[in-house]
Amino acid sequence: MSILLIISTFCLTSLNAQTEAGTDSLKTQIIQQTSQAIDPLDLEIGEMVFDETITKVGRDFYELFFNIWSNPTQIKDFSITVQERPMPGVGTQITVLIDDFELVKQFIRPNQEMIEMLAEYTVGRATQYLVNYQEIQAQLQSADQTGTGIF
Repeated sequence: MSILLIISTFCLTSLNAQTEAGTDSLKTQIIQQTSQAIDPLDLEIGEMVFDETITKVGRDFYELFFNIWSNPTQIKDFSITVQERPMPGVGTQITVLIDDFELVKQFIRPNQEMIEMLAEYTVGRATQYLVNYQEIQAQLQSADQTGTGIF
């Protein structure tokens, strides 16, 4: 929504500037508006969930996990990766990573109930991990932990 507003404002001001003044004033107006209108935090890509599954069992797990998942915190700069390693005769091995931290690594058979239970369990673990991570970050930024570095 904000990008559309920026583009429409940009077009209107550029048309007005072209009719009233030369191209030099147009360039300065564009630079000023662009630096004021675009907030770098709006351009960040927040949480990402990557699918690296191969089989139907892995795809079913990923879809269930993705449908249940919602970010419980204000943390926006993390990624979740769902990986799969097929194991003939055993089933498949599902691995879920949050920013390269191995959260869950579990063998699973092609049983819908087991897939659903593992997806719900994994969402709970991911939620708990992110909440704990946020608490630790808040503690590290508290007044007790900050200082000049001089003993």
